[in-house]
Amino acid sequence: MSFIIGVDIGTTNVKTTAFDTKTAAILASHSEGYEMLHPQPEWSEQNPDDIFNAVCHSIQVVSETCKPQGETIGVCFSTAMHSIMAMDENGKQLTNLIIWADNRSAEIAEKLRASDEGKKMYQNNGTPIHAMTPLCKLIWLKENEKKIFKAAKRFIGIKEYIVYRLTGNFVIDYSIASATGLFNIKDKKWDDWTLKQIGLDESYLSEAVSPYHIEKLPANNGFKLSAGIPLIMGASDGCLANLGSGAILPGTMAITIGTSGAARICSDVPYLDANMRTFCYILDEDTYVVGGPSNNGAVVFQWLKETFFADSDFNQVFDEAAKINAGSDGLLFYPYLLGERAPIWSSAVRGGFLGLDIQHTKPHFARAVMEGILLNLYSIGKILLETQKVKTIYANGGFAHSPLWVQMLADVFGIEVALNDTVDTGTVGAAMMGLKALGVVEKLSDLDYFTPVSTIFKVDKKVHKEYVSVYEKFGKSSIGVLANAGIENN
Repeated sequence: MSFIIGVDIGTTNVKTTAFDTKTAAILASHSEGYEMLHPQPEWSEQNPDDIFNAVCHSIQVVSETCKPQGETIGVCFSTAMHSIMAMDENGKQLTNLIIWADNRSAEIAEKLRASDEGKKMYQNNGTPIHAMTPLCKLIWLKENEKKIFKAAKRFIGIKEYIVYRLTGNFVIDYSIASATGLFNIKDKKWDDWTLKQIGLDESYLSEAVSPYHIEKLPANNGFKLSAGIPLIMGASDGCLANLGSGAILPGTMAITIGTSGAARICSDVPYLDANMRTFCYILDEDTYVVGGPSNNGAVVFQWLKETFFADSDFNQVFDEAAKINAGSDGLLFYPYLLGERAPIWSSAVRGGFLGLDIQHTKPHFARAVMEGILLNLYSIGKILLETQKVKTIYANGGFAHSPLWVQMLADVFGIEVALNDTVDTGTVGAAMMGLKALGVVEKLSDLDYFTPVSTIFKVDKKVHKEYVSVYEKFGKSSIGVLANAGIENN
């Protein structure tokens, strides 16, 4: 028996899974967590060595567990996007890893987004202008950390750092590169025009390679695997969530709600929104992933539980929410507790409840929060539905453990929802990409046995009709919410 290891490096933990290459059976799985650091307000950083050590240990645990069952044929990565750190000429880090949640460059992003230069950057690179992007973080470093910016000889993300620690090479896959705001998605190379605007050239960045690119593990590597085992670059977590759920064909959409959230579709051509509301990233040379991310996913539900239901577990909160009618008896929730990315792209906007009256109870708040997260994702999904008709949504992320929440998704969108056997689609997608890179299959579609569907949630037409009315109220009231934050509603 042979197996491939898929590694999903997320915001708060790494998940590593070994799959039987012929049956896709999960042979072993292990997760390791790490901290997010907030040294100043609006700053979000991580220690890259903590992540590297977690990845190494996670792979060691899984490979040791599987050793009696066969041979590791490769390791492939799914990785969170938008991280950046500065390194000197000797490969020593000059900063912590600045991650997607960091908002220190919010003011820079807002000014750039409103400029002609920002619009051209989006049209070239497909990444909406926002504080999450390495583009804006680099401008902030240049303006506020002049010594560090001058001393830096290279700027890299977390996947590049891990590969560098293992092999000594600086390489970045097209998928992660396409989320930096610095990479031309049509030409598939670093965008000279954008780099010139911020005073850099491509020598400061890693070599851009195919997601199927292979590096060989050296002897005495941190994974404690045999020398020569292929290390496949893989892609970003968002793109691989589509692949790992099966949502890569026309007529399908992926909805992910983990710490954050996203709605995504696939396309064989790049799509750029006239209002810069959506991203266009690269899965591989033939496939683009178009969508929008939300800052406010399950992290908001976590806030709800800790604030309103501290003595309850999550299932008890879901049970309470199930007692309330669709629409929460008029209670609306805007989930912008962490600012927002798509579709409004503002770090300044904040959330709140609307329509509160004396009849509302704690269970109303629970359901309203669940609905608010979905209504916000629907505001992203509506933009994508303008580009193609969708018949099936594939749901993944932690929220998919709640049948109530998944059914609500179907009813809000009015589209049936397919639930895979596993909600950990990042590791699945990484394994699939790794098998194609290794030549085990010719096409990703040959690996459909990796994406079986366990449950279909049909639309309740009566409830969907109610949510159409609720979303109309949500959209109209959001005009005031956005206006209070000084945001023009597109």
